Amino acid sequence: MSTLEKETVVQAGGSLSPARKLTLVDAIGSTLAQMAPAAAIYYGLPVIFIATGIGSPLTLLLSAVAIIIVGLSLTRFSAKHPSSGSLIKYIGMSFGGVIGTAASIVFIAGTVFLAASAFIELGGWTADSLALYGVHIHWAFPTVVLGILIWGLTVIGIDRSTKIAGIALIIEVLVLLGVSVYILLDPPNGLSLKPFAPSSVSDGLAGIGLGFPLAIYLFIGFENSAALAEETQNPKRNVKRAVLISIAVMTVFYLLVSYAVIAGFGNNSDELVKSSNPFMTLADRYLGDFSFLAVIAGFTSIVGMTIACLNGFSRIVFNTAREGLITSKLSAISKWQTPTGALTLLSGLGIAFALLFGFAGDTWVTGFGYLGTIGTIPLLLIYALLNIAVIIYPNEDLNIIQRYVLPVVGVISIALPIWAMIQPGQPEPVSYFPWVIAIIVLISLVYAWIRVKRDPSLPARVGAAAEHSGEYDTKVSSL
Repeated sequence: MSTLEKETVVQAGGSLSPARKLTLVDAIGSTLAQMAPAAAIYYGLPVIFIATGIGSPLTLLLSAVAIIIVGLSLTRFSAKHPSSGSLIKYIGMSFGGVIGTAASIVFIAGTVFLAASAFIELGGWTADSLALYGVHIHWAFPTVVLGILIWGLTVIGIDRSTKIAGIALIIEVLVLLGVSVYILLDPPNGLSLKPFAPSSVSDGLAGIGLGFPLAIYLFIGFENSAALAEETQNPKRNVKRAVLISIAVMTVFYLLVSYAVIAGFGNNSDELVKSSNPFMTLADRYLGDFSFLAVIAGFTSIVGMTIACLNGFSRIVFNTAREGLITSKLSAISKWQTPTGALTLLSGLGIAFALLFGFAGDTWVTGFGYLGTIGTIPLLLIYALLNIAVIIYPNEDLNIIQRYVLPVVGVISIALPIWAMIQPGQPEPVSYFPWVIAIIVLISLVYAWIRVKRDPSLPARVGAAAEHSGEYDTKVSSL
């Protein structure tokens, strides 16, 4: 047992009450950090460029609209019922105990894969970056070492870890904006509005259909601040603001950088897709000896994302355990008022899955792609359920457009990337991933049905913990 574990005293079933709660700026910073702009631009944009060519900014704009609709659905609930349970709590409140419990299991499964994708990306980027300067280590070593380090940072306080994620975010944003502005001041063929023209999208609607799910992936993490509600000042106001402001900021940022990259390649789609990492290619060209700054930005981006990912996802796991939907051991709280049990579960399984998929794939990048795909599908299912929850849950404050039209549009917009990821004809082993998710969903439903059958009081507890946390007994133990 480590020193950190020995000093960590936990309670089960209580609420998260840190000495210093997060401000609106902290919540926004954590959300933006989880969306990881540099990592998204380095790994996400190249694939979107291949799918939609120089019309990629238009695809990004459409995906942003879809995410804004989901964000509005989330804030409909968070404005009235702020909770660490976030999306899962609201689904449970709307659909009842069986669906709420099943959704929690599906969500946890997805977050384990996404946490693993963050860990393997952190280890792989570190190993590849060191190799540029003659230091050669296997990606698995930094994956484990940095993974354990970040677990420790998230355990010793939400304020501390969020501040670190915020600093990492500032570094990457300054580098990305600096390079983008530099490019826009001296593009090879001048500036043009062509990237925003529908005719510029490769293969038209088919291209948008292929690039859209990839663009949606860039926004995953927008719900981070909702999961930190109990640890945020004035959550009924600040969570809504943090969610919507974060989506808006990232939309503008992605559009600016993608436009700059396209301009840097002279609006030439053929040249653009030849580069495996167009932004890094331009950073080398425009920064010269200072191109190492882009490497640093990538590292800080992944660090910030991993911290924010663990912070946000662990709160939902914690709330699910606190309400008795899964084992109460995962509701353990440290002396720093962090959900130690949930953080340890996600970190432990995340690192293990990172190693498993990394060694199973040809490279760590292949493993990262597999983990990201498997982890994204469950979250998209949860996003769709959240939109439906807005329709089902009684809320007289909403007008027809807010309660019916926008959620339906949201479900349709989420269905497109889901279909793109599960449609027949995918190469192996990607073709097996939908079956993996289907099995997880089936097991979750069976577990939920048995759980409710054995404990009829469970449906009444869904969504109750945050609002009636005083009713839960506090138990003190040690890890």
